[in-house]
Amino acid sequence: MSSRHGFRVILLTIAFVLGVAYPAAADYTVIFKYTLIGGDTLTRANYYTNRRTRVTAPDGREFMFDRKGDSVMVINHKARTYWAGKRSVADTIASRIIKGNRVGVEEMAADPVKLDAMISAFNDSIRVVRTYEQKKVAGVTCDQYVLTAGSYLTNVRWIARSIDVANYGPEMEKVVMAAIKDPLNRQLMRLVIAARTKDGLPLAGRATFRTHGGFGNYSFEAVSLKSGEVPTSVWKIPEGYTPIRP
Repeated sequence: MSSRHGFRVILLTIAFVLGVAYPAAADYTVIFKYTLIGGDTLTRANYYTNRRTRVTAPDGREFMFDRKGDSVMVINHKARTYWAGKRSVADTIASRIIKGNRVGVEEMAADPVKLDAMISAFNDSIRVVRTYEQKKVAGVTCDQYVLTAGSYLTNVRWIARSIDVANYGPEMEKVVMAAIKDPLNRQLMRLVIAARTKDGLPLAGRATFRTHGGFGNYSFEAVSLKSGEVPTSVWKIPEGYTPIRP
């Protein structure tokens, strides 16, 4: 990652990993191997049920959502901290953070021609293409889809269309949006979400991206997948972690 501002594309987790079908036909535990933004590698399980989900973001944080309780948990493993609460509260906090995140705004305003060109690229160049290529990931046949936004984003996904998982992206959108400091980056991620149309569970993918603040990449691939009841211990607050108070 070349920019100190970073490009915290947390929403790519939603676009890549949460899937788009609702409700889920079964519960799934999927172990993924990641190359995170910044280059660190990580192997971790993600969990999908009708009621709850727990997924890993491109920077290594985890997000949990409980549909029945309409609650969210955000876990920062590096800092050994977490925030947990009702989604309505999380959305209020996120709105405040988003309003205060103005990284790059002054620079963009100083060059309106460049700003207009970037926005036009976002709006005019978003495309989702099915390549009709297939491969097996974790023993499951996946179809390849490629999302592009001009020279700013290339997102390749291998989707297991035979696997249905619940889509909690809309419920979690504002919370994960709060982690993206650059307003243009937030716009790009909204376009990514709007372009997502295919059912199934992405089991592998990679993304490269570029904005006025820098560039970066991120990738993941499932190494194992199993269906069946998810242990209740998965949804507990991590032991020894400190709660964050808003």
